[in-house]
Amino acid sequence: PPQSPDLNLIEALWADMETELGQEIGRVRDLEVLKAMLQRAWDNIGIDRLDALIRSMPRRLEAVIAARGQATRY
Repeated sequence: PPQSPDLNLIEALWADMETELGQEIGRVRDLEVLKAMLQRAWDNIGIDRLDALIRSMPRRLEAVIAARGQATRY
């Protein structure tokens, strides 16, 4: 289906940011600190990662079609 999370590259980027921030994100109590942490995590996502996600779209589409809309490895 067109709403499949497997086709949503932003979800993959959010997962990357979560990994980057780890446990420290849950301890933040200051909005400005949170903004800085999120900005740092975003800045650490390399062009290579973005490129790889874009290049993965044909495989993602094929996987979703093959799985008939069910969950895939993505």
